[in-house]
Amino acid sequence: MPNPVELSPAIDLRTDKVVVIMQDRPVVGMSAWLVDALAAAEAAGLGVQLVTPATTRLTFAARTTLLSGFNSRWVVTEPSGEGAYDGLGGSKLKWDGQMFQAVAAGEQDKVDMSPTFVAVDLDLPSQLIITARVRYQALETTVVGRAAEQLFKDLTGDEPAGWGTAEPVSQPWNVSQLTAYCRRRAPKPTWLSVVGGKDGLSAMGAVEIHRRPAGLEEVINLAVATPGGLPTPAAVQEIADRLANTFTLVSFFAQGARGGTDTNAMPHWVGVPAPMAMAVGNDALRGEGMAKALDLTGVAEITPVKIGPTASPVVWYPIGDGKNQLDWNIYSALLGRLLPPGTPTGVPGR
Repeated sequence: MPNPVELSPAIDLRTDKVVVIMQDRPVVGMSAWLVDALAAAEAAGLGVQLVTPATTRLTFAARTTLLSGFNSRWVVTEPSGEGAYDGLGGSKLKWDGQMFQAVAAGEQDKVDMSPTFVAVDLDLPSQLIITARVRYQALETTVVGRAAEQLFKDLTGDEPAGWGTAEPVSQPWNVSQLTAYCRRRAPKPTWLSVVGGKDGLSAMGAVEIHRRPAGLEEVINLAVATPGGLPTPAAVQEIADRLANTFTLVSFFAQGARGGTDTNAMPHWVGVPAPMAMAVGNDALRGEGMAKALDLTGVAEITPVKIGPTASPVVWYPIGDGKNQLDWNIYSALLGRLLPPGTPTGVPGR
């Protein structure tokens, strides 16, 4: 059980909308205190706003997990000490008495950007970002974490180095011990940090285990630094194909991005990720789902293909090479075809 918001040691301020956490360190990861603060904020229905100096970097797990909630932001103080900006989007921020909000630039739907965020010209190597979801049968013998292990092996050449309930991780990689920990927490979901890498391909991410009516779901969010360049679209498809042949693959999404070789996020403009491919499988393709998934009439840029086992294939949608932001238009058109009318199809943020 997390501490109540009032007793969580990492929280410096609480309002009716958010909790504010102040951290002054070179790298902020999902420490045990931040994990507790996030759980306390979620239980209270509050967003998380993390305040740091401009010299701070966030681990991939902190960026994708701590700041994923409504009203949650990375608030970066300007080096001059005057003002603050959003560390992921660059908009100037001000405190309105309840939380940090973007400053309007005087034009409709426009925000004022921080010169600190856009001033640095960074020449950064590539990163591959993967979000995958697989499903297991909920049996006493089920071992979770194996999908994350296979992705690490395919993407870095080695299994994860370790796992933990916070960062830095404290346990050497062992799926049996990881599974035993998740089983003790069931039916509550479990969030775990995983790290690894080999030969310059450092990787960091998070694994979530959820108990659903249809079984156990393992959700993997993973960033891999690829200083030699992104893998080809064909290579990414092969990785997804192996995952679909080994596990019940529910969904898969790959993006190309730019970033540091340690996968940590920095509060400066580094460009926008670009989509490479996505896959849809499992329940979505039952009945008439397969025919609909393969019929992309009008979305001419995409030729879907079947991957995975012949008896229960997954549909693979190649979108781009992970370098062209205009490919988000193809992604949006694809979601517009696959999702029910009225479902938002916005481009994911950084």
